[in-house]
Amino acid sequence: MALRTTRYIPDHLSRATQIQLSRIPITAKPTDIRRLVARAQAPGVEDVAIEYRQLEPTGRAFLKLTHTSLLMPCLTALESVSIAGVHPLAEPSDRKASRSTFSGLSSELGSDGKHAVVEGIPSGAGGGHTVLEQLLASMHFRRPHTNERYVEKLASRTQAIHRFLVRLASPAEAQRLVRLVHMTHYLPSLYGTKYPLRARVIY
Repeated sequence: MALRTTRYIPDHLSRATQIQLSRIPITAKPTDIRRLVARAQAPGVEDVAIEYRQLEPTGRAFLKLTHTSLLMPCLTALESVSIAGVHPLAEPSDRKASRSTFSGLSSELGSDGKHAVVEGIPSGAGGGHTVLEQLLASMHFRRPHTNERYVEKLASRTQAIHRFLVRLASPAEAQRLVRLVHMTHYLPSLYGTKYPLRARVIY
């Protein structure tokens, strides 16, 4: 496979220790990015992270390098690999750490795979907190051993439905929540398939 043309790197990025990967599938996990790096045999990558904006994946991932001297070899290695049939675009980055609670890299959000987003409870169901907490209790989910909110309301894409962040006790619990809730429906005996529920883990 022919390598793509080497792209121009501005002076201020020539000694970068981060690489931004764009055109990443929004379903990709950090483990998928690590496998991509391993297939490319990209040298000096010590950490990988998925980027989120308001807890929605942006389609970008970031690689942290051990040394600036590995920037060009790593960029070159990444030119030959693809993920889900698409070649990601690798570029040097001087991205600064985020201070936002809901936007930033997976390594900055503090989830470690223990948080999940649940969306689809209709706004007519009161505040939605009680409904979701009752649902979680019925499935015997464990609260995290922290003082953080168990269920926290998030901004929604539409006023018709609620969107929540759920903080759970372990990655296994977050995965179980997604398996049990994703693509089911809110009160199907009453509303049928009118309100599909979606859930996904925040890595």
